[in-house]
Amino acid sequence: MMHEAEEHFLGTREIATIAILGALGGSLSTFVGYLGNLVNLALGVPFGAGQFMAGLHVFWLVLMRLIASKRGVGTFGGTLKGLVELFAGSTHGVVIVLVSFVQGIIIDLAAEEGGPPQEAGARNQIVWWFVAGLSSASNVIVFQIVYFSGAPWIYLAAITALAFSSGAIFGGYFAWQTMFFIQDIGMTGFSVETPSLPESPVYRNIPAILFIIFLTTGALYYTIFVAKPFADPYACEITGDVANPFIYHPSDFIQQEVTIAAELQGAYTYIPPKNYTGVPLNILIERAEPSTEASTVRVEAKDGYSVEFGLSAVLSDDRLILTEEEDSGLWLIAAEYEGSYWVHKVSTILVT
Repeated sequence: MMHEAEEHFLGTREIATIAILGALGGSLSTFVGYLGNLVNLALGVPFGAGQFMAGLHVFWLVLMRLIASKRGVGTFGGTLKGLVELFAGSTHGVVIVLVSFVQGIIIDLAAEEGGPPQEAGARNQIVWWFVAGLSSASNVIVFQIVYFSGAPWIYLAAITALAFSSGAIFGGYFAWQTMFFIQDIGMTGFSVETPSLPESPVYRNIPAILFIIFLTTGALYYTIFVAKPFADPYACEITGDVANPFIYHPSDFIQQEVTIAAELQGAYTYIPPKNYTGVPLNILIERAEPSTEASTVRVEAKDGYSVEFGLSAVLSDDRLILTEEEDSGLWLIAAEYEGSYWVHKVSTILVT
């Protein structure tokens, strides 16, 4: 009886697995957000298409639930991952903890139906992939429940389907392939039969190896060349095709501050109308003296997120301002644009 009772409790190995994978998943969340933004830019849309990367958030939860096959591991790990994201500076604040918590609960429910990896056949793996998709798609639903952005339902259905597909691929298929790879190098502590896969470990593990290389090199590139974690949160560089590049500090432009009323309407976030005080972006651009060939203004955040405006539109817009957000840094308020153009933690304004 004592042996059966002990099977329900987490051991040191399982706790370490949850801690390591939860910390990795949380700390790499900004990299995943950056990938999502790249997808949006590649397709020329302001937001939504980036949900194709949403499954990378669920990948860690499925992997830890497969390796540490105990009830509650998904929920515990999801909460831990969300807390790491929160303290890493997630722009979603404490809501990101709720999102990860719900994703973890769904993974735990999937494990009951899909069964432990030692007993899972081809049908059970498909069940895991399906529920990984549901877990990934739940982020859209949770954000809507919390913020109720008012986005069209047809649009929400489209990005939910995109998030589901991402979850099935990255959270389902690739998590299982990675688990097989970890098993082959003797780190799972159990054995899973893979009769339908090639016998050679080299061929069998190619998907997992490529996926791990992608995550590792991508995260290193993002950390070294894209993210600016140590930049002053209350200053930004005005640079590019300008005659007078400079570093913007709010205290130097107090006399130019204005107050506007604006309402944030995004796909995931809604903030009712309220007043914001800051410096119009057109004043900063005029101070930098853009060249006659310049045509665009790119606003970049510390985490690599960026949006682009037409130069002429910026110069004629008095409701596009940089304000100071308490305990966070500079925040671009784009009153005449939808929510994805409101940029948190602005670090660079590039004129091209």
